[in-house]
Amino acid sequence: MDQLTPAEKAEVEGYLTSYPELMTDLHEIGRSLELYATSAAKTAPSGLKEKILNDIRDSTPKNSSPSDSGIQSGFGAWRAIAALLGLGAVLFGFMFWQKNTALNSLQSEHFALRDSCDQTTQQLTAQLEILRQLTFPDNRIIPFQATPGFASTDLYLHYNAVTKRNFIQVRNLPSLAANQSFQLWSLKPDQAPEPLTVFEIPSNGLIEVAFVAGTDTYAITIEPRGGRETPTLENLIGTVSVAGI
Repeated sequence: MDQLTPAEKAEVEGYLTSYPELMTDLHEIGRSLELYATSAAKTAPSGLKEKILNDIRDSTPKNSSPSDSGIQSGFGAWRAIAALLGLGAVLFGFMFWQKNTALNSLQSEHFALRDSCDQTTQQLTAQLEILRQLTFPDNRIIPFQATPGFASTDLYLHYNAVTKRNFIQVRNLPSLAANQSFQLWSLKPDQAPEPLTVFEIPSNGLIEVAFVAGTDTYAITIEPRGGRETPTLENLIGTVSVAGI
């Protein structure tokens, strides 16, 4: 909608180039705006004009005798006028009903599209904020070490000891059952594992997770949906060391 400053526009275009998957969100916003622009197009029902003309013809007398032709002509004129007024009232009522219905439908579509655009904008704004965090100079990118049972796991931890924020970049994760979730754990020397963020596979490949000061190693396991207080070690899929960073 061309409402960004030149600097903001350049920043967004840079992210679109670096992360092509964001184009999906941009196209979705454009599609929503196109739907909104065309949603007001309304047309009268087919055959309405022919129905009105046929009703006028049917209301006009077809035959009259010579003796009462003048009277019938007068009555015929009044009947035609009354028919036209009646049809006009019907047509006005129909048009009013159609306009009111169209207005209600348009309002519903407008609210739905507005909510959809707002939701998409919020999601895109959140993604841009994550991308900004990943460009900070103190950010460190550390690969997770997959365990033998989950060798296809491909994850990276974006770790920043200055801002105290963690983000996980997902390239590949094992499939989950319907009643399972992934769970992050903080491991410290001589302490029990501390349960942290419970999450699913993020749609955009990035998710912010908890940061715990003093952590030596972060680990991820597969747990029952909602997480647990103690890890299921046989479902340990990977670990990443942040000791000394």
